[in-house]
Amino acid sequence: MKKMNFKKSSIVVVMLLVVNGFMVSCSKDSGEEKNQGTIDIAVGTYKGTLNVYGDLPNSEQYKFYDAVLIVTKVDKDHLKVTAKSGEDYSAVTEKVFKVEPFVETDVHSVIGNLSGSLWYTADAKSIYVQTEAQSATDIEYSFDGAKQ
Repeated sequence: MKKMNFKKSSIVVVMLLVVNGFMVSCSKDSGEEKNQGTIDIAVGTYKGTLNVYGDLPNSEQYKFYDAVLIVTKVDKDHLKVTAKSGEDYSAVTEKVFKVEPFVETDVHSVIGNLSGSLWYTADAKSIYVQTEAQSATDIEYSFDGAKQ
């Protein structure tokens, strides 16, 4: 009788382990983007608010809503950020950021990047950019926007 109870108990424990393993392996995949160790996830077109720190040629504005920035991949370690051409804010300085994947979904500029900072958050599909002047002609800005 004790052998039978032990056998039943063992079967129940094994079944619980199998069910638990199945539940963990089938955890929800909400379709969130994963960068798989690359910076490609941050490439795209973004719309948001751009704040200019300095004077823009032919404009007295310092804040632009619905501004568009385009992020392109230069190589496996660099992203280029460019303002949409033909806009009042288009004169802001184009920047190339050295970046790296962060955790499983985000991309950020490396510490000490002289161009400024860039942070892409996959959960929100948003980007934050803060530029630093590297010459007297650079026009610094910050941008906070969402991927289109």
